[in-house]
Formats: sequence, structure tokens, C-alpha cells
Amino acid sequence: MAAHYGVEQRFLDLSLIFADSNCSLLSHSTEDVPHESYADQQAQTDGAPVSTYVPFRNGLFLSSAASVALSLGCSVLYYGAHHDDWAGNAYPDCSREFVDSMRAAIELGTGGELTMDAPFVTWSKAQIVERGLELGVPYELTWSCYEGGDRPCGTCGTCIDRQRAFELNGTTDPLLAAE
Repeated sequence: MAAHYGVEQRFLDLSLIFADSNCSLLSHSTEDVPHESYADQQAQTDGAPVSTYVPFRNGLFLSSAASVALSLGCSVLYYGAHHDDWAGNAYPDCSREFVDSMRAAIELGTGGELTMDAPFVTWSKAQIVERGLELGVPYELTWSCYEGGDRPCGTCGTCIDRQRAFELNGTTDPLLAAE
């Protein structure tokens, strides 16, 4: 996606920070990625985050991104959290409360030189897909599946949500259109 838009892409290795986590998304985990909806997963967690929640991952990403953004002279950091990720506490570091707290921390921690905006935090994935379709977003260059591979698995929570978002917009996910 970065190459498509002609912007620089940077990578940070935070693997040491997550080394002690058994989150099912991590390659060293003893757990498998669940192949069911987030609602079904949450029904089994008694309100705790789902097994694919990487402990405070988005807090670490945002802190790191804030440091880089401030060093580059940026004034706004954008965060793509959306409502479907925090509904029911699946991913607490995507919630409105988390976003508001991180926004305040970033503004305080940068002396007001940097702010954070999360324009989709109250939007569903279907609303985001709808807006992206209007704008011509190259969805064929995006990826949601937790399994990796050449094609989305179609059965992990994020694949289920993505497929449903496209269906609610009367279209097919371009990553699945060639099936």
C-alpha cells in the first residue's frame, strides 16, 4: 500500500516486547487462531479480550509512531481503530476510551506539538468499506486475514467481518472475487 501511494514505509521490531505473550496471532504461540466470529469468541471469554488480542499492541504502536511522527515534524498521527474491533471488548486498545486517553497522552507527551486522530473509531467496518468504495480505495492491496498466505482464509474473525462489510455494501471483497 505504501508503494501504491508513494510514501515511505518503516518497520519496527517489537518482537522482544511480545516474547512472553501467548496471543494466538504470534508465531511462537501454543494457541491456534480461532476460526469463528468475534461474537462467538467473546461468548467464550466472559468479557475478556479475544485470544488474538496482543497485549497493549496498539498502545506500543501509537507510542512508537508518535515518536517517529514528532521527529519528522508531523502534527497529526492517524489511528485506524474502528467500532467493530472494540465492540464487546474484543480489542480494548481500539475502544473510544482508549483512543481518547492515548490522544491526551500524545498531546501531553509532545507538548502539544502532535495530536492523534482516529476518524473511524465510531464507524463500523461496513461504513469504512462504503466510504472507501466511494473514494476508490484499492482494496485489492489491503489485507485483513490473520492466517497470512496467498488468499484470505475466509474463516477467522477478521475475514468474517471483512466479507460481511463488503456484502453489506452489495459487493464482493476483491481478494475473494477470483474464487
